[in-house]
Amino acid sequence: MRPLRRSMVGFLNRAFHDDADTKFIEPSSLLLRNHSKPKSIRECKQIHAKLLISEAISEIYIANTVLSFYSKCGDFYNARLMFDQMPHKNVVTWTSMISALVHHGFYLQALNLFKEMLQSGATPNQFTFSVVVRACIGTASLDLGLQVHGFIIRLGLERDEFAGSSLVDMYFKIHRSLEDACCVFSGLFGRDSVLWNVMISGFSQIGDVSEVLRLISDMWVLDGFKPNDFTITSLLKCCFLLREVQQIHGLALKLGTDGDVVVGSALVDVYGKHGKMELCQKVLDSMELKDSFVWSAIISGYARNGNGDKAVSLFRDMCRQGLKPDQHAFSSTLRACAEIGVLETGVQVHSQMIKNGYHSDCFVASPLITLYSHCNEICEAHKLFRRIVDKDIVAWNSMILGYAQMGEESSCHCIKIFRELCQTPGLKPDGATLIVVLKSCRSHADLITGIQIHTMIKKSSLSCETLIGNAVINMYSKCGDVDDAYQAFIDIVHRDEISWSSVIGNYQHNGFELEALSLCKEMLAEGFHLTSFSLPLCIAACSELAAIDVGKQFHSFVFKLGFNGDVYVGSSVIDMYAKCGFMEESKKAFEEQEAPNTATFNALISGFAQHGNALQAIELFKQIEKMSLVPNQITFLAALSACGHAGLVEESLFFFDLMHNKYNIKPESEHYSCLVDVLGRAGRLEEAYQIIPNDGNVQAWRTLLSACRNYDNAEIARKSARKLMELDPSDHASYVLLSNLYSGEGKWEQAFELRQRMAEIGVKKDPGSSWLIFRDQVHEFLVGNFSHHDMMEILGELSILNKHINSTASWHVSAEC
Repeated sequence: MRPLRRSMVGFLNRAFHDDADTKFIEPSSLLLRNHSKPKSIRECKQIHAKLLISEAISEIYIANTVLSFYSKCGDFYNARLMFDQMPHKNVVTWTSMISALVHHGFYLQALNLFKEMLQSGATPNQFTFSVVVRACIGTASLDLGLQVHGFIIRLGLERDEFAGSSLVDMYFKIHRSLEDACCVFSGLFGRDSVLWNVMISGFSQIGDVSEVLRLISDMWVLDGFKPNDFTITSLLKCCFLLREVQQIHGLALKLGTDGDVVVGSALVDVYGKHGKMELCQKVLDSMELKDSFVWSAIISGYARNGNGDKAVSLFRDMCRQGLKPDQHAFSSTLRACAEIGVLETGVQVHSQMIKNGYHSDCFVASPLITLYSHCNEICEAHKLFRRIVDKDIVAWNSMILGYAQMGEESSCHCIKIFRELCQTPGLKPDGATLIVVLKSCRSHADLITGIQIHTMIKKSSLSCETLIGNAVINMYSKCGDVDDAYQAFIDIVHRDEISWSSVIGNYQHNGFELEALSLCKEMLAEGFHLTSFSLPLCIAACSELAAIDVGKQFHSFVFKLGFNGDVYVGSSVIDMYAKCGFMEESKKAFEEQEAPNTATFNALISGFAQHGNALQAIELFKQIEKMSLVPNQITFLAALSACGHAGLVEESLFFFDLMHNKYNIKPESEHYSCLVDVLGRAGRLEEAYQIIPNDGNVQAWRTLLSACRNYDNAEIARKSARKLMELDPSDHASYVLLSNLYSGEGKWEQAFELRQRMAEIGVKKDPGSSWLIFRDQVHEFLVGNFSHHDMMEILGELSILNKHINSTASWHVSAEC
């Protein structure tokens, strides 16, 4: 905008004086001087009416001035109406109208008007070409720009500084041609600070710091122009190191431009991107004049660096000072509201958006959609999405992501919006869209949808992207398709640490711990390192296999790789030692944590629960509250489990009530199962039976059925078994438990009928399994499975051992006789 602003100032000063008529009436001249900057369209119309009455509007200078007034106020209807009614138009008239269209972003209309100008026989001047080239930049049309450049050469204006500065800007922004830009620059007669800054800005956009510094030096030494606010901001755009930014800040202080609003805004923005919010605040406090741009920059900085409360507070301060928030201020504040989860504040910001005319602005509406979605107001998010007139891909992605976070049946809504996007002209899904849609597929029921999206990815140019491939692995993993997840991993051309973490997680989450550890070994062999994501997965696999020796090796990696400060890695180590039966080691791992959080406490409480140490688990829960940490669903599940194993009924009821009433946590299936378990262990079967209908999950009914067998309560057992068979007909537990109950009562016929029915519908009991670790290899054995590669040797050794046992037993019998 700077070349356009500068060229128009020179243009109006020169052209208006050329058109001035000495016979022009003084009152009209005084009227225009007193209202040189009309504040509203109404004021423009009043000036226009007075000039019509005085008949001074017939003067072309007066008409051009009024036309400029309408354009500045954005009243293009009256501006165009007046333009069309003007009997005489000169180059100033045409340029004023074209400039107004360019200034407000109507680039195509500006180019069409330039075409009309040429057809009318009017000859453009250097100021006309300056704004027309700007229109070519706005439409990103290099072909039109080259034609205009040819026209400039034809009229002999190629060495003019006004037209030349716009051409230099065009070659940088559209063509990215340094050679053409430098050629135009070197051929100009006169080079002022504006033209130098255009060159500096062009090289800063491509990140060429050395050339930017050389140009600044030449500008200062050769032509005597000191760096100004525009120079400093261009220099800041291409500096990526904090040390360089601080040096530029020192230069601004030396030149006295540090108090400039533009420089201050740029400094606040760059410091914010480096996470130095204390320096941002220092710059803001040192500025006497603060405009909406600097407020937007610091609000964005706090929001970007995870301090949403401060961002919202600064937005309020900005509004109190009477400044009008822009799109960036609204967008950053809404993102901050979403981060800290304050829906009420977000609604207030939404009302400010409507007042300031941004209610259908796509840039501002997208983070508002995200806010409503995060706060479970998906209907409001959808209404807002439908109100956006010109949706971009970010708005579509925000809406799809909102539905993806819903949980159950989210894929159905996501696919509906996704298909609508695919049918929208001018838009097509990008990588972020596909990742979000894949994220919505999180169960076996969504597998078909996931396969369809994967097929679309294979047909597109995005199939080679690593991020997309990682998302495909996660989708298949969540849907339980382990083989296709592994195949998706194989198909990735350039695998990264996330790819390996995803495929290891695929096997670990789906119960294939041996394969997960094998892939980890393969990953290390290929030169990839364990990360804070892959390491907990491998440690969790050791936990499930009770592979303590392998787990200790991974524990050593925690210190070698510097993850000892990561609470989630630490939590997995605590959990691993507890599940392997080493509670002392688990407690040591807990004490090694520098700043334990709720997840760390959860791991140790769960360990005490598994080992029946209910009192220690309860003490840890009290410690959480003393440290002002907030317990979550997992914390209460671990506490309930600990109380259940120890038979502490009243304590279980206390924790269940505390979770619901004090912490507003809605009990889930697992919490009900734990409560049913402790009541069942205490023989309070009727009370347990009354609790289950509040949830009705399979695990709770299975737990109650097992308790009925222990207490020989056939009536509740039958009810529980029937309910369990309705919920999951393929589950063997209900058949086996009820059959055993009938056998215990001597009801052999009923027990036989149940076993027969189990065989008819194909329900099979899961085979028992065991494993052992030999030379860092985990060997698993299943009942009835002889697929182990050393099975013949194992059977041979077992046969020898069996003969030895039998012969030893026979010798003892003979000796006794």
